[in-house]
Amino acid sequence: MESNPVEDRLNQLFHKKNWLLAFDRDGTLAPFTVDPAASKVPPETVHALGELAKLPNVHVAIVSARPIPFLKADFGDAPLTLAGNYGMEILYAGSEQRTLQVGDHHRESIASLRERLEKLVPPSTRTILEDHELTICLHYHLTPSDMMPEIEAAVHEAYLEIPHLRVRRLQTSIEFMPDFDWDKGLGLANVAEHFGLTGDEAKETFFMFAGDSEADEPGFEYVLKRGGIAVRVGKHWMGKPDYLCDNPDNTGHLIERLLKVRQKDLHAKQI
Repeated sequence: MESNPVEDRLNQLFHKKNWLLAFDRDGTLAPFTVDPAASKVPPETVHALGELAKLPNVHVAIVSARPIPFLKADFGDAPLTLAGNYGMEILYAGSEQRTLQVGDHHRESIASLRERLEKLVPPSTRTILEDHELTICLHYHLTPSDMMPEIEAAVHEAYLEIPHLRVRRLQTSIEFMPDFDWDKGLGLANVAEHFGLTGDEAKETFFMFAGDSEADEPGFEYVLKRGGIAVRVGKHWMGKPDYLCDNPDNTGHLIERLLKVRQKDLHAKQI
């Protein structure tokens, strides 16, 4: 049987002293839904992630565009690190205080933008406005194509005079973010530093990040630079030299596999 280089590398990384496993949420752990608020992470996936995070020297992080309150509703009391808004806010397990990378002026700009968008974008466009406190996402996947010019005009008018913002266009949405350089790779770097997984300790760490979109590329880059594994979710990644999962169900199966491997390894060391 022909050897699979990604699988071979994964088997080698299993035996590292430390594990840092990070996951995007939507499209990676949870399926996409027409109403983004209705998307749920399967309970068996939540359970497996929580059990992994309870094991010695295993750190599990969710690095998502969603805000921390939404992620807390997903994962409950599981001892996970929740890095919301691309890691611009991080809540570590056992902590009540989130760490923020944004200033009050950024949050004020986002709040002002939300008010303007609510006034300027007509309900007839069937857009969905998600306020994540530090970012805003305006979904238009239900909008008739002939109404897109109306949305574009409203969006332009809404943010034109509001400072400290930048706009990013995704496949079926428009995202508004604080005007400074930030991505999921930087969020992951903060998590790794918090757990002391830098310098020589990084050489003893299995880094893994799972994601499904272009916004996850900085996370992939972060783990690959440290000899880790990029897990790309979705059939559109075919041909990439990384670990591939067709859908969130397959991501869940991978998580269950990781849990069994780590439990077995720890048990063997105790014998």
